[in-house]
Amino acid sequence: MTQERVVKVLAYYRDPGLIERIASNFRKLFMDIDWIYGWKVNDENLYEFYIGVKDHNNFNTAVILLSKTVDISKVEILDDAQLKRVIIRDGKVIENQSEGVKEGDMIIYVPVFNRVKGYSWGEVYVKDLH
Repeated sequence: MTQERVVKVLAYYRDPGLIERIASNFRKLFMDIDWIYGWKVNDENLYEFYIGVKDHNNFNTAVILLSKTVDISKVEILDDAQLKRVIIRDGKVIENQSEGVKEGDMIIYVPVFNRVKGYSWGEVYVKDLH
């Protein structure tokens, strides 16, 4: 049985190959990416990506190599991550999710985690959040 690991990547967008460089870093080590979410963080072209990767023997190697990749500012492993479903309807977050999803709703999954292990150019740091 494989478990999914959640990785957060902060990277500067310089050319259209940014997402390809991130994905190929895992794929060249024969790792599958289940999902990827990303958005622009600021006007300096800093983007934040959350990536769901199946756990693999090469996982730590892939994360270290990714942290040393051009345009990658920081890579963090979000330990004990769970995905919280958020429904957005007409630009507003729906608090009562028991009524279900309607046509036109946007559904996003936000990782909620307790511990972060980060890499920046191969340097390691660990933060416990709770």
